[in-house]
Amino acid sequence: MNPPGSILVATDYSRDAGFAASRAVTLAAELGVDALALLHVVEAPWLGALQQWFGLADASRQGLVAEAERSMAGLVAAIEAERGRRPAASVVVGSLLETVIEHAAGVDLLVIGARGQHPVRDFAVGTTGERLLRKRRGAVLVVRGAADGPYRRVLAPVDFSKHAAHVLEQAASIAPAAQVDALHAFEVPFEGKLRFAGVPDDEIHRLRQYARSQAVEGVAKLVTEAGVDSSRVRCRVEHGYAPRVIVDAARAGGADLIVIGKHGESIVEDLLLGSVTLHVLGEARCDVLVVSAQ
Repeated sequence: MNPPGSILVATDYSRDAGFAASRAVTLAAELGVDALALLHVVEAPWLGALQQWFGLADASRQGLVAEAERSMAGLVAAIEAERGRRPAASVVVGSLLETVIEHAAGVDLLVIGARGQHPVRDFAVGTTGERLLRKRRGAVLVVRGAADGPYRRVLAPVDFSKHAAHVLEQAASIAPAAQVDALHAFEVPFEGKLRFAGVPDDEIHRLRQYARSQAVEGVAKLVTEAGVDSSRVRCRVEHGYAPRVIVDAARAGGADLIVIGKHGESIVEDLLLGSVTLHVLGEARCDVLVVSAQ
């Protein structure tokens, strides 16, 4: 359970990007991370058209870069004044998605704001946020609010895929002082069809109880496999549709971070960002750490 050794914040200087930078500095201080950097991408696809039509691309490019560099200098100075730390900083011209992925390739943790000037808000299929998370091969922390200290309540939804123990490891590692809730949401297979076929309620209840007992054993086994101190972990099993169970549990329990796997158990979800993960990203009110499979 190693904490990240390097952190990169992708910023567009928006309010939420400022939250992301603040959280990254807080994490770096708590986890002892020396390699902390900020990245801003100047994305201006219309520069090529200006050059072709008016020959103005060079001047426009220089102006945009100069403005972005001034904003970056102000951000770095603010962090240094408030937190006593001066992160490395880069301003790069290029495609937002490809540039961020390239610069984050060798970084353990990429931190982004949930909203900004670019469409990373909804995390729906096809948006910049969804494509970034799908292409990124490492962990991504999506920050939704100001950092008022280290994470204290972490919710770690787990299935029983081969990557589930890794999710628990990362939850314990990213928040070493936090209580971790290992949550599994279950449903009885084909419960709706069973009801439609006239299966008695008491039999469906029996099936639910059996599924619950199997899930309880499975979560306990995962905690052991992850090597997490069991005194830090509360095992929870809830019946219901997984995305809704996760979001409701996070709100009811006052979680300030959800740690969730990038992929689900199905082949279809492995080809895209998992549908459960997308739902949680779109609905959760707290920060979300998306963990890639090892």
